[in-house]
Amino acid sequence: MIDHDQVQAALSARIDGEPSPLDDDVIDAHLAGCARCRQFHDEALALSRRLRFIDPADGGMAPPADLSEVILAGIEPEWRRTANARMVGLAVARFLLVIAGILWVVWGVQLLGQAGGLNPVGAEGVVSPDADPQTATLLVNAAAMRFSLALGLFTVAWKPRLVSSLLVFVGALWTFMFGFLVRDVVLDTVADGQVMGLLLLFLTLIAMAWTWLSHHGYVVLRAGWRELGANPV
Repeated sequence: MIDHDQVQAALSARIDGEPSPLDDDVIDAHLAGCARCRQFHDEALALSRRLRFIDPADGGMAPPADLSEVILAGIEPEWRRTANARMVGLAVARFLLVIAGILWVVWGVQLLGQAGGLNPVGAEGVVSPDADPQTATLLVNAAAMRFSLALGLFTVAWKPRLVSSLLVFVGALWTFMFGFLVRDVVLDTVADGQVMGLLLLFLTLIAMAWTWLSHHGYVVLRAGWRELGANPV
């Protein structure tokens, strides 16, 4: 006795161009009186057409000889357009990193100049009345931080793959400085240059985030979005 599973397996083999375990006359006779197997046969044929397979001369099915060329022709323009956009975005971001690094260096040099006038200067045992060693030390440390940040920006502009770790540091630094600025605004104690410094840090953060997205962040975000939208089996 022939059951549905045997007939459907024979139909799949015949559609795939493989040897069928049943004769074609037996399969056709069963299809004539079985709506279930006819539906299976119709769905299998429809699936093969959606996969854009072609029927060879022997009645089976096989992928077209130029299938790889068809696939490449479909995805290559999109891939090139995406790659070009990422390269342009990365070039702009690296330029912004260099500009931000130069501004941090200029700011650091300015702080060193201010610190020089606060150091004790002895001239025959006379100490400068404007000396403030503690403030001078703070200015030197602030200048060192700005020089270090500039060096990090120049390094990231040279090697964009190193941006991830420094991006976390700059993001945390901007968050704390923004919080301190809000506090100073409430207390009406905003210092000179504090707002400009925060804006420069924000520009640095934007340039680094842009670098991360242009280099590999877009791929990471797109993969994460696909995983969030995936349906479990």
